[in-house]
Amino acid sequence: MYPAYFGVEGLDQTLEKGLSYGSQIMVLGDTGVGKSVLAGEFIKEGLRCGDTCIYVAFDEPPAVMRRHLLSFKVGTRIYEQLNRLVFVDAYEEEESSEAYCLYDQRSLDKYFALEKSIIRQFAGRRLRLVVDSLSTLLTTIECNEIVEFHRSRLKWLRRQGVLTMDIFVSGVLAERLITVTSHLYNVILKMNFSGSPMHPGRMLQVGKIRSQRFVANQYPFVIDPVFGILVFTNMEVGT
Repeated sequence: MYPAYFGVEGLDQTLEKGLSYGSQIMVLGDTGVGKSVLAGEFIKEGLRCGDTCIYVAFDEPPAVMRRHLLSFKVGTRIYEQLNRLVFVDAYEEEESSEAYCLYDQRSLDKYFALEKSIIRQFAGRRLRLVVDSLSTLLTTIECNEIVEFHRSRLKWLRRQGVLTMDIFVSGVLAERLITVTSHLYNVILKMNFSGSPMHPGRMLQVGKIRSQRFVANQYPFVIDPVFGILVFTNMEVGT
């Protein structure tokens, strides 16, 4: 199977041979730093290369991602009609008009059952799954239950060959919990603001496991209204 990429200039160059389907990506970042923009790039790349993309919207209605993709000249209607792009509304709950929706954000079992049901409908396809953001689902759940949920869910997604991107908002969950769960992911991307309030910037830290050793490099990035996220790998900050 062909390797997968984010579709982000600069970031993809750090992946060497790309990502294998069945890999899991943790995206952890500040509010407003560009996590959903990255998710949009990831989906756009998936559609471009023939993947079926599933987007679970916890923090905003699915219409927000539809508008975002349209701003990058990706019309979603035809992809939705072809079942190449699937939106799951976990934001509006019982008021949702989407074909797929989560009625109760307080139940991990109900969420996992819905996720499995949708993924099984597209068995045999190359799948990308984006959950934006998973931290919203986990805010009221006990730590032990969260860790067990992560282990069983990610193991199941790996067996199905689903390329998964789970987004987390910094500061929502306990730091220790984030540390423990991060070890379950193949790639960790940390996005944060840098610099001063007068001269703000954005930094992207790319973390991977190599030979049982965690390696992380930081790069500045910008969000361009035309080209999306641009990562400057020739301006590496640290290792």
